[in-house]
Formats: sequence, C-alpha cells, structure tokens
Amino acid sequence: MLAPSSSAHATAALASSAGRRALRRPLGWASASLSPSGLPVPPLPLCAASSTSRSLASCSRAAPSAPAYSLGGCGSVRGIADTLAARTLAAAGYPVQPQDVRRKGKGPAKSSSIPAGTPYSKELRLLAHVLETATPGDPLSVCEAIESFGKNVLNPGGQWLKVAGDAKAVVLTSAMRGKPKQGSILEIGCYCGYSAIRMAMALPGVRIVTLEVDPAHVVIARNMVAFAGLAHVIDVWTGHSKDLLTRIPDRYGGVDKFRVSGVFMDQRGSRYDEDLGTMERLGILLPGCVVVCDNVLKPGSPTFLWRLQHGGTYDNHFVKLTEFAMPAEDWMSVSVRRADAPLAVAGGGGEVDAKGAEPPEELAQLQWEADRMRAQATRVPGVTFQEWAAFAEHMREGMARHGIVATLDAEQLIEEPWLVLGVHGSPPADRGEKEVVTLDAGTPLPPCYAVGC
Repeated sequence: MLAPSSSAHATAALASSAGRRALRRPLGWASASLSPSGLPVPPLPLCAASSTSRSLASCSRAAPSAPAYSLGGCGSVRGIADTLAARTLAAAGYPVQPQDVRRKGKGPAKSSSIPAGTPYSKELRLLAHVLETATPGDPLSVCEAIESFGKNVLNPGGQWLKVAGDAKAVVLTSAMRGKPKQGSILEIGCYCGYSAIRMAMALPGVRIVTLEVDPAHVVIARNMVAFAGLAHVIDVWTGHSKDLLTRIPDRYGGVDKFRVSGVFMDQRGSRYDEDLGTMERLGILLPGCVVVCDNVLKPGSPTFLWRLQHGGTYDNHFVKLTEFAMPAEDWMSVSVRRADAPLAVAGGGGEVDAKGAEPPEELAQLQWEADRMRAQATRVPGVTFQEWAAFAEHMREGMARHGIVATLDAEQLIEEPWLVLGVHGSPPADRGEKEVVTLDAGTPLPPCYAVGC
C-alpha cells in the first residue's frame, strides 16, 4: 500500500504470521493529520485526538482491546507498542504523562529479552534498544543508539547491522551537504531509517523521501523517524523501487514539482543501473544532483561503476573506507550530475548512459558473483566477516584490471569534507567558529561548502 503515514501499534503485528502477511492499521487509531505548518504529524489514538490533554493511560481504557502476542520472556508486543506509542507522541510534541512512557511494573521491554527465533527479531531488538537508550526528539541520540546496537550487541555474536554508520555517515552527509539548494532527497533502501535520520540532521528542513520494500522494516523505520522527532520531513513509502519510482512524483504534484537534488541508493546493488536510469528518464534529477551509492565494492556493483566512469554524465569519486562494524574494506560512489546533462533521457533500456558500450565480460562475471554473495548472506549460515573481507579484496583486484579504483580515502573527509564532490566542491569562505544548527524546519543551512555546478 502506497502511504507514508505511521502507526506505532503496528509493531504488534510483527509477532504473528498474520501480521507478517499484512500490516493492518489497528482499531482505535486516527489517520495522519496536519500540523499548523501543513506538514504531516504522527497519528494519534482516537481518544487522544479528541482531547490531547488526556493521558495515554485513559486512552488505552477507552480504545478497543487488541490481542496480546506472546514474545516469551519479554511479555507482550502490546506492551512494547504501548511504550513506543507514548514515546513517539512525546517526541512529536504531544502532551504525555511521564508515567505513560514506561511499561507499568516491568518497565520497557529489553532488547536482550526478545527471543532470537521471533520474526524480525534483530529489528525488534534494535527498536527496543533505541527506546531503552535514546532520548525522544533527539535524532543524534537515536543514531548513536543504532550504532551502539550494531557494535556492542550484534557484533559479539558475529551478527551485522546493515546501516551506513561511522565513516559511511561522514561520506553520505558530506556529499549531501553539497547538493543544490532546491529539490528533495530520494533514498532507495530505507531499512530501519538510520541514513534518512542522518541526512535530515545534516540538511534541516529538506524533504527526504525514502522507499523500503519490506513492510516490517517500514514499520520500524517510521517509528524510528517519529521517535527522533523528524516525521514532518521524512516520508517512508512501502514498495519496490521498480514499482514506486514512476508513481512517487505524482504523490508530490507531478514531475514538474518533484525534483530531486540528492539520491542515496542502498538497495540491492544490481538494481543501481536500472533505478538511476528510471530517474533519468523521468526527468526528476536536477543538474548538480548528488548521487551516493553504498556497498559498491562489497558485495559490489562493478558494471554500475563501469557505466558511471564511461558514461560522460557524472563526475565521480569512489571512496575507500572500512565497513561499519565489520573489519572489511568497502567503497561508496559519489557522483555529481553534470550541468550539461540532459534533464530527461529519452528511450534507452533503463541503465546509466555508457555511450552504447557494454561492460567487459570479466565485470559481468564479477557482478554475478556479487549477486551470489548477496543471496548467500540471507541464508544460514550466511557469510562470515572474514569471507566478506576476502571477497572485497577479490572484487577490488578484478575491477582494478579495468581501471576502476578508489579515488579518495574517507579519512580525508574528516578535515576536508568538500573533497568528496571533486571539482564541484570548494572549501567554505569562512572557517571560523563552528555554527550550531537546530532542526527547525525554517532554519537555513549554514555555509558548509559551495557546489560549482
């Protein structure tokens, strides 16, 4: 269903097989409303919508009862959802009694108490961890809690959290700060909302439209965004990019009004070609649009990088860094659309322009191997950190034989973030005292660095 509204109680649906088939809006909840500024806010319980001064405890008594799905030692998902509802409402600015943000008797559900066999247990544990350790309405604390979960909770057990944290967050935010002032940011592959929140912090007030194919991840992401207090600038849509990219512009007034100045792609790497080609044909990419793609070395997107390098439409940097919470090398590609690039690409097969040439056979073979590794990572026993590191080295050596090499080290961006944009980035004119940025929608972006296209 194509709708960006959120509902905290939908978390309860994740614990049942019926909920995995369809995430339905529960009874007793109102549809999304608009804030005084005209921006959407998280939905309220029906009883709270009529009287926001009433506590959530009385709302629970007035609302129809919902089934409690057992999660073994952690109690009921209803309890987790009730806690989440109170905290997200508090983060959004609604009056909530302090006792309503705590589960009576036992306190908030602990991430460690959710059984490993529970459907989407990793994501549910992540959400519980954020509720335990982050502060409502503080997006930085939410991102830090997500990173802490990946490093301190999952890593000791050999598990990995696929978010663009640490050096990847530096690359992403440095690149997006150099996008043209006009236009929205489009993300493909939201997962649990980490990167969308990071971009919203870097660019206060900029509309971020993010797509996610898994409905369960959508529920988690929407609640993360609401808890961070950013539901007014981040829209999370449910569906596959192949289906949504052609429909999203109409939801924002058509192609003439929905223009994109920043793209972050973090879906399956073999789709980068087709999805970027679709955006080009639609004509939604502005000149100077910044396109960032993750995991282009591990598992890899060799044919996509070859087309970027030979297409003549983008100026590119391939940034070398260490994968978040994993001892393996990875790359992120950062591409700036040239000012003389056509607004829309007519015809074509939905792939990045490469002057009609096909990538070498060895790169096509590497692409097949990358897709095989992606598939293996979703199965038991998966792929170990050592296997990922070895595969990244194999991919790097294979691409180097065709002139595809890293052009920048992420460590350079800590002091000189504008370098990520290559010829399109320049240092700020004033490098004096650092300016403090708030998250008010009307706050202008401070001078970071200019984009020369």
